[in-house]
Amino acid sequence: MSIYVSNLAYEVEEENLMQIFSEHGDIKKIQVYINQKTGANKGFAVV
Repeated sequence: MSIYVSNLAYEVEEENLMQIFSEHGDIKKIQVYINQKTGANKGFAVV
C-alpha cells in the first residue's frame, strides 16, 4: 500500500518522513517529488 502525503513543508526530506511513518510500521519506499528545474521539493511525497 502507498500513502500520498501532501502539503509538506519544502524543507521536508525522506529521513524526516521515515522517522514519522516508521512508528506505524515497516517502510519499503519513500519518494519525495522534486522540481527538476529548481531542485526544490514540490511539497508532496508517496510513502
